[in-house]
Amino acid sequence: MPKLMRLTVDNDGIAHLVLDNPDERMNTLSALFIEEFMDTLSKIEGDKSIRGLLLESAKPGVFVAGADIKWLQALKTPEDCRAFAAMAHAPFDRLENLPIPTAAVISGVCLGGGLELALACRWRLAADYKAVQVGLPEVKLGVLPGGGGTQRLPALVGIKNALELICAGKSLKAAEALKLGIVDALFPPDKLAASAADFLREKVRSGEDFRRPWNKEDYRYGVSEEEKSAAFRKKLFEVSRQMTLKQTKGHVRSPMKVIDAVEAGAEKGFRAGMQKEEDVFAEVLCSPEAKSLVDLFMMQNAMGKVYGSKDRSIKPAEIKKVGILGAGLMGSGIAHSIIAAGKKAVMKDVSDEALIRGVKTIQGILQQGVKKGRMTEDKAKGILSLLQTTTGYEEFRDVDMVIEAVFENMDLKQKTIREVEQYIPEHAVLASNTSSLAITELAKASKNPERMIGMHYFSPVNRMPLLEIIRGKQTAEKTIVTAVSVAHATRKLPIIVNDGYGFYTTRIVATYIIEALRCLEDGADVKSIDEALLEYGMPVGPITLMDEVGHDVGAHVLTVMKNVFPERFSDELTEVTVKDGRLGRKNGRGFFIYADGKKMDVDESVYALFKSRKGARLSKEEIRDRVVMNLLNEVGFCMGEGIVTEPLDAEMGLVFGMGFPPFRGGPLHAIDQMGAENAVKKLAELEAKWGPRFKAAPYLVSAAEEKRRLYS
Repeated sequence: MPKLMRLTVDNDGIAHLVLDNPDERMNTLSALFIEEFMDTLSKIEGDKSIRGLLLESAKPGVFVAGADIKWLQALKTPEDCRAFAAMAHAPFDRLENLPIPTAAVISGVCLGGGLELALACRWRLAADYKAVQVGLPEVKLGVLPGGGGTQRLPALVGIKNALELICAGKSLKAAEALKLGIVDALFPPDKLAASAADFLREKVRSGEDFRRPWNKEDYRYGVSEEEKSAAFRKKLFEVSRQMTLKQTKGHVRSPMKVIDAVEAGAEKGFRAGMQKEEDVFAEVLCSPEAKSLVDLFMMQNAMGKVYGSKDRSIKPAEIKKVGILGAGLMGSGIAHSIIAAGKKAVMKDVSDEALIRGVKTIQGILQQGVKKGRMTEDKAKGILSLLQTTTGYEEFRDVDMVIEAVFENMDLKQKTIREVEQYIPEHAVLASNTSSLAITELAKASKNPERMIGMHYFSPVNRMPLLEIIRGKQTAEKTIVTAVSVAHATRKLPIIVNDGYGFYTTRIVATYIIEALRCLEDGADVKSIDEALLEYGMPVGPITLMDEVGHDVGAHVLTVMKNVFPERFSDELTEVTVKDGRLGRKNGRGFFIYADGKKMDVDESVYALFKSRKGARLSKEEIRDRVVMNLLNEVGFCMGEGIVTEPLDAEMGLVFGMGFPPFRGGPLHAIDQMGAENAVKKLAELEAKWGPRFKAAPYLVSAAEEKRRLYS
């Protein structure tokens, strides 16, 4: 069993407890950590020569990164959650009540349970360094601080400040933490250890009181007289609940429970607040949204280990220079991702004007980074210097990869492939940034179909983390591994899917839009449709999405899908608006009225375009069931047809590709939560009422018959 910490005592009686898990890159809290920590505290308590304690880390850039998520995943029953919550306070309380001065030495990431550990110390001393992050981000996992964070933080920095940090799961840099009072002093990184020791020695020498004021019976929360006012606090908690409910729409309970715990401490005292924290912590630990968000966190981490082939002897080709065909929104976004990763790029378009617009787009993205303090002006200039522009192909003679991002048209893309292959080296990988066209069909224009692959980026490229990698029938394993390596280098989350029109994400988005339009045709109004899906947790309603992507784009994709799956897809309803000149936001005419580019109210005249519009009054529940179940069923078809072969890809593809509600964990999690048998039953009801497009996918039927979970 590895030792996770080591204790030494210097000549001045200062104990140095150094955290250092030898098997992990980061220190995290686990059952083993807590057991060893409690034993170590016993040694400290029994050693009368110890006059002070420094809690330190041997991990570069990390103090403690929080709890080991696998620990949370292991909690299966309400009893497990209650037991976990009951023991969570013990190590922090015991640290806080040591009869000696204590200080946490924060050299980097200090989040969640790591910050709660630091808060239990009398002082927190941090490196004046960019790697330092301080915060309680537990709500992002659907849980809340369970080691006293909901009480010690507001007691230290005030109720309002603490609520803003904990309810949003916000992290602070070192200087911000110092200003707020979470950190007591900053020191140069190379002098942190020595400075911290000097700091604590001085506190010991001066005899400064190290007891925490909130352990006194008469302690009142609040950093100001205003916060200590009952009337002000009542209003503060009321406003916090209103804002939190607006942001979460009630889907994730943990932020509201944070407020309950903080309020209990503010109104009834520290101990009452700690008890409330334990109660609500136990409640949310086993909630469906917590389980889904914890799974999602683990899935996201797993994406960093995706390789692209089971055969690890296949190594990715070295990619030093990438050619991008097209300088539009997608092309310039892809070019930015390449040069931001430190690779050279050459971007081609048919005119200098188009290239100038593309370069300006990239400059705008870089300047945003400068303004937000993520990079210096010099670094931005250095990144931009890696980009070349051209209207010809000569600069493509030494590229290692080409990513074409021309208009979504089979003939145009094949023509472009034939042209560029006359210039690029034999070893170069050729990728298509297509959202719906089959890679195998595109590869018919290529001399080297084994080096042809799909790399479907999402707009805007600099903000959307997903990269859908599509394997054509002749695509070589080395080509896939290379594409995945580029995804990792450019900080994208890669999912690998098999070829087929619409692949995975586009096919599901098309399902989302077409069923919403059918609801419109059946009599539902625009607002009700969007609201029904927003209430389910989608980031944008399907009608608004249609306006955003462009009706012409939606019509094109749905035509492609109709030709392949005529029993489930159609394009008649999108053609109606396109023929009327409604393209959405791009031309200021769609389902909504636009004024100076800003979306206003619904354009009521749009209803007249749907000549066969029925008078059915669909409830939001009916709209939600139709759209969501159609979407989940299509996921079942994609899994059954082998378009998606890994449950991980199915979940991550929709959460990060279309914004499927993260608190639901992904579409397979959503089906598991209702049970496959119930999903099939609901689809049968919809099929009986609305037609054969709701016939359950065989994949779901077999899961229902076997009572099998889709994600495990």
